[in-house]
Amino acid sequence: MSETLLYLGVLDNGFVQRMKLVGIRRYADARRWMVVTVPAADSTPERLPFLLARHRPVGCIVECFGNETRLMPKSFGSLPAVWLDVPSETHGDIDGRLSVCVDDKAIARTALRELSANFPKSLAAVEYQWFPHEERRKWSRDRAEAFRALATAEEFPCEVFDSRPGESPGERTERLAHWLSRLPRPSGVFAVNDGAAFNVRAACRAAGLSIPRDISIVGVDNDVVLCEAIAPALSSIQIDFERMGYVAARLLGKVAEGPPSRATSADMRKLVRPMSTTVGPLLVVRRRSTGGRGRREPSILEAVEMIRREACDGLTAEMLARRFPGTRRFFNMRFREATGHSVLDEILHVRLERAFTLLAETKTAIGAIYALCGFRSNRALDYLFHARFGMSMREWRMRNARK
Repeated sequence: MSETLLYLGVLDNGFVQRMKLVGIRRYADARRWMVVTVPAADSTPERLPFLLARHRPVGCIVECFGNETRLMPKSFGSLPAVWLDVPSETHGDIDGRLSVCVDDKAIARTALRELSANFPKSLAAVEYQWFPHEERRKWSRDRAEAFRALATAEEFPCEVFDSRPGESPGERTERLAHWLSRLPRPSGVFAVNDGAAFNVRAACRAAGLSIPRDISIVGVDNDVVLCEAIAPALSSIQIDFERMGYVAARLLGKVAEGPPSRATSADMRKLVRPMSTTVGPLLVVRRRSTGGRGRREPSILEAVEMIRREACDGLTAEMLARRFPGTRRFFNMRFREATGHSVLDEILHVRLERAFTLLAETKTAIGAIYALCGFRSNRALDYLFHARFGMSMREWRMRNARK
């Protein structure tokens, strides 16, 4: 009978949690774990004992995105648990426990690279405030300040537009419009999420500013509803939510499995050291709000998703390129510009990730692993594995095998 992983706190939130679940299942499939999702309404301290008794899980992943979770470490006792997408406001409540968070500094770097490509005279960051009377969010402030620090280091003038609790949407738009009109033009604006980017777009209209000629805008999350609701469509940084789910499940697997019997003290430290792991952006989904050449690349996001799904089924760079318009060379160029690496690099990364999971956490024969990961021969896989880990797959398994 297969073991069960509980994914707690799931909201009907569309793309974000669907992609996390894809990543969780990608890892769980290699371990032959069954994933059971539990809605946020049922993920309470009162319901948790019943859920644990019913499913007897190997461990739990607790979702925090858009969800004020009440499931704290004491609720789980000795059962392994990983908190996923923890907001900085509540991170102190789970200090000393395993968590996977968004890398705000990496997002700020991506935004800086995107906006500076248009040669702006100045840069700016806009914090998040969607509802009136909402408190100033720490993650919003941290993300904006990370961008300002990076922009200043590159010798760009950079200001931050902060949120003010109690301010109505109309008051915020008026204040933001006045603030934007004072920026040197052209200016690049980093909005800490797509809600803030939506506010910036409305304020630009109120101030009579042209997008992207006067103000270029990039947001975060790639919320298609907000980004494409009205013209001009907003460019947005897509966080690698699928990888967040995969990393959370892999972290849970390490703790649930425990250290190998021959583990050294260094191995033990590595097992528990990453108490908080961060995951950065996947790519920039470019739309009209950032203008310039090489823009409008939402098809690259589709290509990355195809690779995650099909790389281990034998998908090649040539096969993928044929699914999109233009030549293979042009497609590869677009992919590298959007992601920072080649199509082949992404395919090999996904294959090698699955190979390591099968090798480390299942009893699958080494000679059978290459075919399960999309490689044509064991030699090709062993070469890549040796380059990454400094030893062959057989040597690695012998060194880490349980007695």
